[in-house]
Amino acid sequence: MRQPGDPADVATGRGAELPEAVLADAVRDTGASVGLVYVLPPGERVLHLVLASGVPRHIAAPWARIPVDAGIPVADAMRQRRLVWLGSQEEIARRYPRLGIVLPYDFMLAAAPITDAATAWGGIVLLWPVWHPPQLSPAEREAISASCHRAAAFLRQAADSGLPPRLPDEPRLLAAPPHHADVEPAQATAALSFTERLPVGCCALDMDGRLTFINSAGAEMVGADAASLLGHRPWEVLRWLHDPAFEDRYRAAVVTRQPTSFTARRPPDTGLVFQLYPSDTGISVQI
Repeated sequence: MRQPGDPADVATGRGAELPEAVLADAVRDTGASVGLVYVLPPGERVLHLVLASGVPRHIAAPWARIPVDAGIPVADAMRQRRLVWLGSQEEIARRYPRLGIVLPYDFMLAAAPITDAATAWGGIVLLWPVWHPPQLSPAEREAISASCHRAAAFLRQAADSGLPPRLPDEPRLLAAPPHHADVEPAQATAALSFTERLPVGCCALDMDGRLTFINSAGAEMVGADAASLLGHRPWEVLRWLHDPAFEDRYRAAVVTRQPTSFTARRPPDTGLVFQLYPSDTGISVQI
């Protein structure tokens, strides 16, 4: 009898698809804000990102393919068959300068190998905000180890069945946690009325940076109607926000899950301050 998660149950025309629960369980049981799973295809020397959680594809894209001999935490963890723990931005910059330059933000990182006695299959990467304790707890280490063992067992069983791991063109993104699904219509109406009474602007971005809500004061402040902004990244619609520094603050909010801010000047001479407050479901912005 096959067990749940048997490779034969998730086989596709291109191979066996690693179950999302491998990453979902690790993120849930460790409280990580971001999670990534890499797989090393048989005979290759490049790790492929197959699962991601808590981060949009365009932010994960630079790390979608990692050579096994690269000076990157997940590659080191797999080659050395040990967990790599980085407890501060200073340690990241010192031990992994490339990572520190590309992601110069405050976060903590663990990379663990997906291995069995005979084969190195890939690795798991988890990120936490800086308010995480300076070391992983025994329970967190056990949760990471359990997810790695589960992934290795799945990939071993798939290989023994003649099924190579499926390598998607883009990593599969785990669904975000439910966003107040139990809110009653009256509460939603009251919340909307509350935002409309505020003398300051406020808006909401999803994790991909696209605007999902803006109040009337916010639309007036940025000089655009809400309909032209909804569904778009603000810096792609408002030319005066098209500055790498502004997009960088959005990336910092997503990666670190810490509040951040930036200032901008709406032509001709209106100065605005944007304060970003991120969570696992999106980013609230006060203008």
